[in-house]
Amino acid sequence: MNPTITENEARDQVEDYVRGAFSALPTPAGRELFSRNRSECTDPTDNGPAGRFEISATYEVTGLEPDTFKAQFEAVVKWWQGHGFTVLTDRRPTDQYVFARNERDGFDMSLQANELGKLYLGATSPCVWPKGTPEAEAVVEEPEPEVAEAPEPERPRPRRAPVDDEDFGQTSWSDGGAAF
Repeated sequence: MNPTITENEARDQVEDYVRGAFSALPTPAGRELFSRNRSECTDPTDNGPAGRFEISATYEVTGLEPDTFKAQFEAVVKWWQGHGFTVLTDRRPTDQYVFARNERDGFDMSLQANELGKLYLGATSPCVWPKGTPEAEAVVEEPEPEVAEAPEPERPRPRRAPVDDEDFGQTSWSDGGAAF
């Protein structure tokens, strides 16, 4: 239940990290927003309480030729290492995918290229409270219990007749165990 940065601060930090890593790319590079998400932390990595959100943004990097992607990966990884990120997953050269985490603040970043010649750069916040602190739980007043008549005592259920092993498969259990 520790305080976090706010959702807006997380969104700003995601954008700052994307801008910073993007600055490591050469001048012809452009970027177009591919996705922006606010996802509830249903299975948070810190085992913390529900009600928090991860904020993320992914951009398509445009204006670069696929044959330069190897150099772009190196440039972004170098930027990450100089800004507190540790590479946790590097699938190169088999796949063009690298994932890093900033150990200081828990933000994640990824760089991925696909077989269509597209390059994507993204960042995701750790789980944050929308306003930086947990919402106060609403106090729910218990309704007064209604005075009810005493329930009728339960009658014992009739016992099922014993079934021979050879009749077991021929027994209809939906009608109390009568054999066919």
